[in-house]
Amino acid sequence: MSTGTAAAGAAAQERRRLGVRVLTPEGPVYEGVAAMVVAPSVMGEVGILPRHAPLIAELRIGETRITTLDDEKVIIATTLGHLAVEEDQVLVLVEQAERAEDIDRARAEAALRRAEEALAAAGEDEVARFRAESARRRAENRLRAADRVR
Repeated sequence: MSTGTAAAGAAAQERRRLGVRVLTPEGPVYEGVAAMVVAPSVMGEVGILPRHAPLIAELRIGETRITTLDDEKVIIATTLGHLAVEEDQVLVLVEQAERAEDIDRARAEAALRRAEEALAAAGEDEVARFRAESARRRAENRLRAADRVR
């Protein structure tokens, strides 16, 4: 293989990568390279591949799925936030994120029970109802993500 062909092959290999960072206020949850990212946009799931057009999207509670270059699947339970894509770099900024394999199922089930109790006790209090519903969605999301890796 000539030097020019090797350089072209290396450049093509580089183009098939995405730099990915999933950040919360507490710090990074994932930093690495990937072949694909799927995130839960408020308009539906958005899939990002290398050479994607620049994009900014608002995220809802859901699963952010990362496919590594080795075809490993990384599942992260994420909450509200934003996703930005520019020049093969994907930045996911969310309030909370937890890798599925790190989720303590018993703790997530207890959080779901507390949220359901708070929802039942909220009555007509709209603020309390909103908070309890948000906590319930987060707990359900964590449980779904944990189930996907078990």
